[in-house]
Amino acid sequence: MSASVGRARARIGLLGNPGDLYGGNVLAATIDTFETVATVTDTVFYAPASFQPDVADLQRLAIARVAPSKGAIALGLTTDVPVQSGLSGSSAILLATLRALDTHLDLGLQPLEMAQIAWDIEREELGIVAGPQDRVIQALGGLQHMDFSGPDEIGTHESLDPDLLPPLLLAWPEEPGTPSGDVHRAVWERWSAGDSPVRQSIAGFAEIADTGRQALLDGDTTAFCDAVDANFDLRRMIFTLDDDQAALVTAARAAGAAAKFCGSGGAIVAVPRPGTDLDAVADALEPVASVCRRVRVSLAL
Repeated sequence: MSASVGRARARIGLLGNPGDLYGGNVLAATIDTFETVATVTDTVFYAPASFQPDVADLQRLAIARVAPSKGAIALGLTTDVPVQSGLSGSSAILLATLRALDTHLDLGLQPLEMAQIAWDIEREELGIVAGPQDRVIQALGGLQHMDFSGPDEIGTHESLDPDLLPPLLLAWPEEPGTPSGDVHRAVWERWSAGDSPVRQSIAGFAEIADTGRQALLDGDTTAFCDAVDANFDLRRMIFTLDDDQAALVTAARAAGAAAKFCGSGGAIVAVPRPGTDLDAVADALEPVASVCRRVRVSLAL
């Protein structure tokens, strides 16, 4: 029997992250640079050398959630998302696997159902401290403004035209970042304990996301870049940042771009300010980045 295939893209948290964990608003996009592809068949699957045990565990958890009694099925997966890069590689594995299972078993899952399932697996089975943003944007695709302040924890979502975005440059350091759940845990515990400075700071992320959304609609690249920089500066106030990763942001800013982490460390997204050449920013990042490339938003799969 031929394999059923599911795909998921890496994502960039453009604005507001990590406020989604705290019921805030975010702006995020899936990108065409990296892809995760899962397969489901009824035949024996021989795993290639790059197939890691934790990847297999994620896929098995997806099966346990949506198809625990469907009998033996075989799984495969390939991905080129850099490890612990802040580009949501683990949830891409879950979303791609859920899409493949949905096709193979005719489950009739809707995109937001898959987002919820993936989020539940990461929180409940793996104990990861995470908000819904990554799973929702990878389920919906494109450029989305997401509001998680309402009663539905999966949020409400507004699809925006990707052409509103200025050019985006992605860069990441040689060494992988810290797992996102570990990055969030200390701040989450302080927020849960009612720490006033943390709660005040966290509230600022939602405003930044809304400001950036309006800047895109107004065609105001300067205001959008200001929001990108404000997002990073606010993160720096309450999180402990890796020096090598922060150096990427510093280098991008020195070259005339706004910059912030794409997720919880690892990769950064740089946005050239008006009058700044994208190639000049890339040249400035080259000495401190392992890889630097332009990215485009990918639409829903």
